Amino acid sequence: MSTSNLFVNAIRTTRKIFPDFLSKKLINQVVTQKKPTHRNTNTVGRLLDSIQDIPSHTILLGQCIDGLPFLMSLGEPALGAILIGCDVGNGKTHQLQLMVDSAIRNNSARELQIAVLTLNPAEWENIQSDPKSQRYLHDIFAWYDDRAEQTINIFTELAEDRRQGKRLGADVLFILDDIDTVEDLSYEAQVNLHWLLEYGSQSGVWVVGTIDAGLSSGFRYWIDTFRTRIVGRVGSSDDSETLAMRPDSQAAGLTPGMFRVWIGVHWLTYRLVPLGD
Repeated sequence: MSTSNLFVNAIRTTRKIFPDFLSKKLINQVVTQKKPTHRNTNTVGRLLDSIQDIPSHTILLGQCIDGLPFLMSLGEPALGAILIGCDVGNGKTHQLQLMVDSAIRNNSARELQIAVLTLNPAEWENIQSDPKSQRYLHDIFAWYDDRAEQTINIFTELAEDRRQGKRLGADVLFILDDIDTVEDLSYEAQVNLHWLLEYGSQSGVWVVGTIDAGLSSGFRYWIDTFRTRIVGRVGSSDDSETLAMRPDSQAAGLTPGMFRVWIGVHWLTYRLVPLGD
């Protein structure tokens, strides 16, 4: 059975020198395809349309080399915060937008809300201006906007309240493009965000961040809180080892738009697809 036919679930991390950051127990639920996929013509919409009965809180990462979609479930708290790292210009922001596009297509606005902090809000204009997407968006702010810190504080309070059983509501997919910008925030916002990275997934606040590989060694305090790692092309072996938490990612051999994930026994390689239908 092809690995890409399975839903990713139940991540178990270990604290070794290079932990199995996606040491997964894959549930025996096969994705039933309505029609064959076509590797060179698929979009997010076409890949999701090819699958029957996708559970809620599931997002698309991309298309595996065998042509099948690669899905990740956000329903397991042990997944933790997700870090996407690669060299500049190799697809980090597109990976984020693909995840958001698929999340909107596969969940109701009552189940999932989305917020984005980014250095370049203009890159998200298509999603922000789409009427359907607007129902899902808490908002999209620049890191330097005062409302960015307000958003962090709102989600921290939400996660803390949920831990105490005070309120429910929709889960949150919290996108942090260029996590290295975090040190420009106030001390309070940094403390709250670090707490969210550690504990947000336990309360349905799913944080996904990106970092340029060349900056990773200087931000170990931040990136070490991410339990799940997605690695794109990285030319430096030291940088790829820092990002992957393993020495064998072979990230230098990837082409732009290709990413790898460790699934417990081997690496699974997939590629990004265009957004939309």
